[in-house]
Amino acid sequence: MIANNTSNHDIVISVIGFNSPYGTEIDNYFFRKESETKALIIEDHDPQKFLKPKGQRFLNKATLLYCNAAFHAIHNRGLSSKINETPERIGLYDGTELSNLEDCFIFDLTAKNQGPDRVSPMKAPSTIANAAASQMAIQAGIKGPNFSVCAGMAGSLQALDIASLHLKQGITDYGVIASTEVRNEYQESIRRGNEGLHRPASTELGIAMVLERRETLSEAGRKPLVAIKKIHSETHTENLPIEAFLYQNISDMAALFSFDTIIFSGGTSVIDETIFEEVLRKNGLNTSVIYPETLFGDNDNAGGMLGIAYAVSVFEGKGIHKTDQENILVLSADKAGAVILTIIEKAK
Repeated sequence: MIANNTSNHDIVISVIGFNSPYGTEIDNYFFRKESETKALIIEDHDPQKFLKPKGQRFLNKATLLYCNAAFHAIHNRGLSSKINETPERIGLYDGTELSNLEDCFIFDLTAKNQGPDRVSPMKAPSTIANAAASQMAIQAGIKGPNFSVCAGMAGSLQALDIASLHLKQGITDYGVIASTEVRNEYQESIRRGNEGLHRPASTELGIAMVLERRETLSEAGRKPLVAIKKIHSETHTENLPIEAFLYQNISDMAALFSFDTIIFSGGTSVIDETIFEEVLRKNGLNTSVIYPETLFGDNDNAGGMLGIAYAVSVFEGKGIHKTDQENILVLSADKAGAVILTIIEKAK
């Protein structure tokens, strides 16, 4: 099934930017104590004060959170000078869907029922799908490609895939990918209508990563968090159970790479976990399957990137799960059929 043998061996993730109700350290989010509980909502969307205060009150939460996480990653990598020197060589990618739906709904409803003169023109940007990435480009002075990727629960890994492609093609030198989770009444109504979602929603969060070529990171005297060895997308349109479809794609990956750990994060509600693991076992794939969303709640968008960050913690020996293999498979799926698999390699 996997015909494309394009390699990503030289593409690495150098840093992570993060924000959640548990703060801006992702380890605090992953390894908080069971007794430690916090609200789902982030109180401070810009704790480091990266964003320019002018105009913030007209931006929605998803845009503020995207910009903060992206700035956090840029800060952690020290990319400000690169942005100043060659702003056209940095790309911005937003792997978030549904973030602006509530704004669009309220904007349109107000205009329809009360008249167009009752909506502020300053609110209009928040009704545009690409608002977050475009706002970040304005805030940071970045002039490379910037856009949103709408692939539902597979969106954040799809954004990572496009950023990797731009790096391989020489279009960019750095890709800043971010995805956000925001909680609002519109999304809650969607969740209530979806019986397949069997876990509570995750907290609000923003996660960002800087993707670059290994050589640029080596020149800076730094070590990558992980390398991306392969990303592969498929669409489930066959008359085949999703669990069997996923097995086919995973077995194709297993023929190319050695791994004993699968991290399924983003869209786990589309499968029956028991059936999925039974299919793997019956077909001789002796792998452990980890579901981070079991611990942290279902994600609408950022699950795939959160899964990669969780894999980093596994490689670093911080979690309960251990692996002696050099690779981990991170997987996301959406109920509309989008499936994406990513092989990441332990830092070397």
